[in-house]
Amino acid sequence: MLSIRRRWFAVVLLLLSGCASVEPQRDRPADPAHTQAPIEAWSGLADLPKHDRLVPLSLGSHALQWRLRALRAATDSIDLQTFIWKDDSVGLALVREIVAAGERGVRVRVLLDDSFLAHADPELQALSDHPNISYRIYNPLAQRSGNMFVRELENLNDLSRINHRMHNKLLVVDGRIAIMGGRNLADEYFGYESSHNFRDFELLVNGPFLEQLETVFDLYWNDPWSLAIEDLAPAEKDPGFTSIQAWLLEEANDHQDLAVSTPGDWSALLANAFTADLQLLVDAPADASPALDAPVQLAEALMARIDEVEHDLLLVSAYFIPTPALTSAIERAVGRGVRVRIFTNSLGSNNHVSAHAAYVRHRPSLLQAGAELYELRPDAHSRELYMDPDVADALLGLHEKSALFDNCCLFVGSANMDPRSLRLNTEVGLLIDSPALNAKLRQLLAVDLQRKNSWRVALDTNGDIEWIGEQGAQSHAPPASFYLRTESWFFGLLPIGGQM
Repeated sequence: MLSIRRRWFAVVLLLLSGCASVEPQRDRPADPAHTQAPIEAWSGLADLPKHDRLVPLSLGSHALQWRLRALRAATDSIDLQTFIWKDDSVGLALVREIVAAGERGVRVRVLLDDSFLAHADPELQALSDHPNISYRIYNPLAQRSGNMFVRELENLNDLSRINHRMHNKLLVVDGRIAIMGGRNLADEYFGYESSHNFRDFELLVNGPFLEQLETVFDLYWNDPWSLAIEDLAPAEKDPGFTSIQAWLLEEANDHQDLAVSTPGDWSALLANAFTADLQLLVDAPADASPALDAPVQLAEALMARIDEVEHDLLLVSAYFIPTPALTSAIERAVGRGVRVRIFTNSLGSNNHVSAHAAYVRHRPSLLQAGAELYELRPDAHSRELYMDPDVADALLGLHEKSALFDNCCLFVGSANMDPRSLRLNTEVGLLIDSPALNAKLRQLLAVDLQRKNSWRVALDTNGDIEWIGEQGAQSHAPPASFYLRTESWFFGLLPIGGQM
C-alpha cells in the first residue's frame, strides 16, 4: 500500500514539475470595438427616441429567439463574452449564426472563460481560422490536455491564478442591440434540456448606453490575460475551418426558425420597452495577475446600494452563500425596518449540491436576523412557463441573479450572491432606476414565490428549520432524496464555503 501511495505521489510531483505557466501579453496593440453600424441596417430602430430602452427576457425561448435574431441581423460586428458555451442544440444554433455572420463579412470577437473548455481547443482553433472570427480565452490554463480533472491536476502549481474566473455574460451586436444577464449558452438555460432546466433572466438593451457596454467588452478583450486560442493550442492539432463547415452540416438544424425577423419585429419589440437610468457595475479584469487583483468593484457597489434601501429588499440568487459583508448589509437592513426576502434554490432544484451545503450553514442565522427565505421547488407548477413543451416534465432550477430595491430600482447581471461572484470571479451588471421595470420583475417573481412554486423556509416554535408549502409544513428538505440529503451533509463538513 505504501509503495502505491509513493508511486502516485511521484506521478503528481512529475506532473507539477512539468507544468508551464501562462504569460500575459502586455505589448499587444489594442483591438477596439467598431463604431455603431449605420441605422439603415437597423431600420426598425430608426424612429425610436434617443434614450435607453430595456426589454426583460424571462422566458428561455424568447431569450434565444432575440439572441439569434440579433446575430442574424448583424452587418458589422458581434462581440460576445460568456462563461459556458456547450455544443448542444442551443450552442450549435449560435455557432451557425456566428459562422454565417463571419461569412458575410461581420467581425466576430468571442471571449470565453476557460473553466469548461476541456477538449474544445481544436474546434476553437478551427473557428478562429476564419478571417473574420477571433476567439480569446480569459485567464487560460497553461496545460490544456485531458479532461477537466486532468487539466486541474496538471495546473495545480498555478491554482492561485486559475481559481479566479470570468463569469461575465454580454452580447453586443453592431453597437445597436445588447443582451446581458445570467444565461450561459446551453440548452438548460433556455428550457430545452431533457432533465433539468433553469428559470433565468436577462435584459435586451438598446440606446446610447451600448457605448459603455462595448467599452466593457474591450476592457476584457484587450486585457493582457485574454489570450488568443492560436497562441495556446498546438498548431499541428488545428483541424481547419473546413472541419467546422462539415461539422455543422452533420448536425441537426434546431432553432433556425427562431432567427427569422423583419425590421418591424424590432420596432414592435422596443416600442414597448422600459426606459431607465442605467449605471454600469463591472469588475476590473486583472492587471498584474488574477491572483493579486481582487475583482470586488461590483460587490462593493451592491453592498452600498443595499445600505440605501428604505422599505423592501428582494435578493434573487441561484447560489446564495452570503459573504460577511453581505450578511452585515442584510442585518443592517433588517435593523432599520427593511423587509428582506431572499429567493434561491432548494436542495432538489440546485444543480450544485456543494453550493447548497454551503448555503445551509447560513440559513439559521439569516432567519434569526429577520430575513425571509424562499426556495424554488424543482417540481414547481410554473415549470411550463420556462420550458419547451417537449421537456415539460424536467426539473426546474433557479439561475437568475437580480435584486429589487424598494419600488424604484433593481440590479440585473451575472453575479450570484456568493463568495465566488463577490470576491473571486469577475462579473458585470446594471443598476437600473425604473419603477416600471421594478414592478414588472416583482410581478414575475410573485409567481415564483407562490407556495405551489416555492417553499417558505422558517423557524418553528422550537427554533428548527421547516419548509412551508401547499401541503403545510415539513421538517426535512423536500422533496430531496435521502441520497441528496446525505451528499449535502457530506459537503457541509468540508471547509469549501469560501470557494463556492
